Amino acid sequence: MDFWLVNLSALLIGVISGVIASYIFLTKYLKNKVPDIKISKYVSLIEFQGELNYFLKFINHTDCEIFDVRVELTLYKPIGDINGTNLQGKDIVLKDNFFSYLSKSDKNDERNLHALRVRTTADILGMWTDQSSFLRLTVIARHSLSGLNKVFVNDYKSKDLIVKKKFMSGDNLGVYNGDN
Repeated sequence: MDFWLVNLSALLIGVISGVIASYIFLTKYLKNKVPDIKISKYVSLIEFQGELNYFLKFINHTDCEIFDVRVELTLYKPIGDINGTNLQGKDIVLKDNFFSYLSKSDKNDERNLHALRVRTTADILGMWTDQSSFLRLTVIARHSLSGLNKVFVNDYKSKDLIVKKKFMSGDNLGVYNGDN
């Protein structure tokens, strides 16, 4: 009887310690192995290649590369309800909306390959007809080590966030007049 009790208690201790170790691994290690993306609060409206373009910028703040980066831009308008809780979305076509690879931030990278600008030539200001509408940028990315996805969303709730300025380079998500 003592033999079975000793073996059973050893088995239970092994299983419990395995569960605790797995929990710690999942919560402490994998929690930090998801993409980390920062999105600019501005939309840059500038002339590029002879036509007006709306640029949106985001940067990879993850400690490693990210993959399968998908970008979506949607103009939402509240409809059919006094409270404005029902939304009608209109997808805005981006020139590039999928990037298979985005590098991590590197001080030696002179080209800032971890920072990305996407653009559209759709007339956003022309489509944005009322004050209750808003623009939403959605970025979905996969972490290169863990394979975990994360969705990042930024809402542009005012037309005032569309500025006739250029984006700063690198990690800076701000804008400047472009004269410098």
